[in-house]
Amino acid sequence: MLDALPFEPWMLALAAVIFFTGGMIKGALGFGLPLFAVPLLALVMPLISAITLMGVPVLISNLYQAKLTQPITPLLGRFFPLAVFQVIGVLIGVQILVTANMDALKLGLGCLILLNIILRVTRWTLKIPLEKERYAAPVAGLAAGFVGGSTSFVGPLLVLYLSSLNALDRHTFVRVIALLYLSGLIPMYGSLTALNVFGTSQLLLSAAACLPMLAGIRFGERVRKYCSEVFFERLILGALAIIGCMLIIRSGIALFGAGN
Repeated sequence: MLDALPFEPWMLALAAVIFFTGGMIKGALGFGLPLFAVPLLALVMPLISAITLMGVPVLISNLYQAKLTQPITPLLGRFFPLAVFQVIGVLIGVQILVTANMDALKLGLGCLILLNIILRVTRWTLKIPLEKERYAAPVAGLAAGFVGGSTSFVGPLLVLYLSSLNALDRHTFVRVIALLYLSGLIPMYGSLTALNVFGTSQLLLSAAACLPMLAGIRFGERVRKYCSEVFFERLILGALAIIGCMLIIRSGIALFGAGN
């Protein structure tokens, strides 16, 4: 089990600041908590430790966005195959997470961050006709689940797929992606628990991270009233670009520089 987490007092304080900032971003933009927090935490700790910290905050934030008090039956018929194959991908990806070289995973994480930035800046999307969804959904679900299970970054591929669909309004989009996050989150952390990676100490630290995260969300909701959303998003994407480049450079040096 990953009991000996590298959390000295200064690192706990840094993690609290990161979760507050990630919550502020989510409160202001409606997304960005794992996208910001995981790579920044991964600069100072193993990626798997950063991912275990995200468990409870991601669960709480997506339970809120999923709006489970509203009927979900109409969504199941269309998105159930996507969710099933996402779970399969997650279970495969988690095996990679617990066995692969952490520097290699961080290198992949940095590349995913830059890819996500490119997709958001260019607003590039696919176009999938309704009659092709039954073929595209399993592929998209498997790919998103695999990436999510191995790096916790299920979001970029899910957003790319959902934004390519016809007749999907913004309200439904937010609910569906939150439900998909939940459907991937449960098997992911269940697998980590079964593999003795996510235990009581990780659960308690993850629950504690909700406090600065929720404070950040409240602050971010206020920021949204006084700051241009476009300007704020560009500022965050710029920060993420720097973080992504730092992960790629540091991981690349660790991977390829060690052999020189």
